[in-house]
Amino acid sequence: MYDSHGQDQLFFKEFGDPATNHGMAINADGDELHQFFASASWGGFTLQGVFGSRDKTIPTAAFGSVFNVTGTRTIDARGYIDLMYERQLVHGWNLSSRTYYDAYNNDGTYEYDYSASGGPSLVMNKNFAHGKWWGEDLTVSKQAFGNQKWSAGAEFRENFQQDQGNYDLEPYVQYFADSRTSNVASLYAQDEIRLRKGLILNVGIRYDHYSTFGGTTNPRAALIYNPWENTTFKFLYGQSFRAPNMFELYYDAPGNEANPSLGPETVKTMELVWEQYLPNRLLMTVSGFDYPIRHLINQQVDPANGAAFFDNAGSLDLRGLEIAVSRSVPGGLRGRLSYSFQDAANASNRVALTNSPKHLIQASLSVPVIQREVFASMDLQYVSRRATLTGAYSGAYIVPNFTLFRRSVSDNWELSASLYNAFNRKYADPVGNGLAENEIVQDGRTFRITVGYKFHR
Repeated sequence: MYDSHGQDQLFFKEFGDPATNHGMAINADGDELHQFFASASWGGFTLQGVFGSRDKTIPTAAFGSVFNVTGTRTIDARGYIDLMYERQLVHGWNLSSRTYYDAYNNDGTYEYDYSASGGPSLVMNKNFAHGKWWGEDLTVSKQAFGNQKWSAGAEFRENFQQDQGNYDLEPYVQYFADSRTSNVASLYAQDEIRLRKGLILNVGIRYDHYSTFGGTTNPRAALIYNPWENTTFKFLYGQSFRAPNMFELYYDAPGNEANPSLGPETVKTMELVWEQYLPNRLLMTVSGFDYPIRHLINQQVDPANGAAFFDNAGSLDLRGLEIAVSRSVPGGLRGRLSYSFQDAANASNRVALTNSPKHLIQASLSVPVIQREVFASMDLQYVSRRATLTGAYSGAYIVPNFTLFRRSVSDNWELSASLYNAFNRKYADPVGNGLAENEIVQDGRTFRITVGYKFHR
C-alpha cells in the first residue's frame, strides 16, 4: 500500500495567468497505490495471482482540462491469475504449459469548462478502457543428438472484452462507446545447434495471426562464438512487430478519428556483442546495434477537420554503441559503469527523435560496511539533452542516489535509508501529446526509510 499527498503546490509557467492562479496547482498531485501478490506451488503446478490499482491525481491540465482542480485523475487496475505446469515426458521431451486470465481497467475523470460555448463552467468527463482476456501457452522441448535443443510451441489469446468510451457525467452526454472482441493465435519453433566446440547457432521463427490485421512471420538468429575461455562474441538478428491497440484502431470521440486499417509497426534488430573477462574479476561488454523501425504508428492531424488519428506514417533509424565494465567479488563488493551512445532519428529527414538522449552514463557501486549485514550503495545517472515536441531541448542532467541497507541473516529484518537526487538537481523531462507544457520538472531531493520483515517456511 502506498499513499502520497504529493506536492502541496506545483508551478507550471504555461498557466502563469491570474485566471489560472498564476500557474500554481494546489493540492493536485496525489498518488495512491495498492498491490497484492500470491503464489503457491505443488508438484509440477504453480499458481500465481496479482491484483494492483493506482489512483493518480493529475495536476497538468491534460487534454485541455481545467487547470488547478483536484478532480482530474486516472485510476488503473490490473489483475491476473496464472496456472503453470511443467513435467518431463518420455524420450527426453519436456512439457511446459501456462493458462491465464487477465483483466485491466483504465478510468479517467477530466474536468472541463464549457462556458465559452454556452455550457456549464465545470463538467466531469469520463473516459474509460476496460479489457478482459484469457489464453493458453504450450511449449515442448528436447535435447537431441547431443548437440541440439529443439523447442516448439503454440499460443492462443481470446480478448473477450475490449470496451472503451467517453461521456460527460452531468448533464449526461455520450460522445463515444465501442465494444469489441478479438483473438491472437501463434506458432513458434527454435533450434539451438552446437556446430563445434565454442560455436553455437540459435535459430527460431514465429508466426502470429491477429484477427484485427492478419498474419505476420518473424525470424530470429544468434551466432555465439567462444574462441577462448574468457572471450565471447555474439551476432544477434531478429524481426519483431508491435500490433496496434484498440485505442489507436477505434477511438472515435470528438477531436479524434478511428483508423481500422492501421497495421503493425515493424523492426529489424541487428546487434554485435563482445564479452571479455579481464583480470581482477572484471567483465567488459561492448555492443553495437542497428534497429531500423518501419511503419511507425504516429499520431496525425486530419487537415479537413483538425481531428487526430493514428497512421503508419513514420520510419526511424536507431543506431548506437554501449560499453560496460562490471566487477563482483565475494563479500558483497559490486560495481558497474556503462556508457551508451545512440542516434535515433527520422529515416527520411534525419530529424531527432523527441525524448531520446544521445548519451547515457550509468554507474553503481555497492560496498559492505559490516560484512554480510550492512551495505552502502550509490547509483548515478547522466542523461544528455533531449528534444521536445516544440523543437526545443530539455537540458542535460546528472543525478546521484545513495542508500544504506541493513539485511540480517538471523532475524529476517531489513532496514534501508535512501537519499534520491542527493544534490537537489533541478531537471525536467519532455512530455508527450495532450499537454500544454513542453516539459515537466521532476522531484528534487527525496528521502525515504524502508522497514521490512520476511517470513520463511
